[in-house]
Amino acid sequence: MSTLSILFPKPEVIELDGKEVSVKPVSLEHFDEYGKAASELIGLMANASVQQINRYAEQHAEDLRRVLGYTTSLSWLARRRLPATAAVQLMVAVIKVNAGFFGEALPGMVAALNGAMSSSD
Repeated sequence: MSTLSILFPKPEVIELDGKEVSVKPVSLEHFDEYGKAASELIGLMANASVQQINRYAEQHAEDLRRVLGYTTSLSWLARRRLPATAAVQLMVAVIKVNAGFFGEALPGMVAALNGAMSSSD
């Protein structure tokens, strides 16, 4: 019997404007869209000014709303009313939650693969 196990990330709760919002792990069907939005935002955050972040939020508002719909418990109306800067901050929280899971799961997967490869030698 194998000792491998699969981790299922749990949603994390954050506070947004005095209300609790669940930040969910990214599902496989939305992974590509999440990856595009996350990589663009991470790239921007490295060297961006406040004006550049605001411009990004305005230009990508619909993409942010869509990804936040998959990855948070916010309703459609709440996402529509969300200020652009709050949407960016919330997306950063989504990235942190999902990055934490990958930081835990990936080392285990690498160790399992290395063990499987060395036992087959």
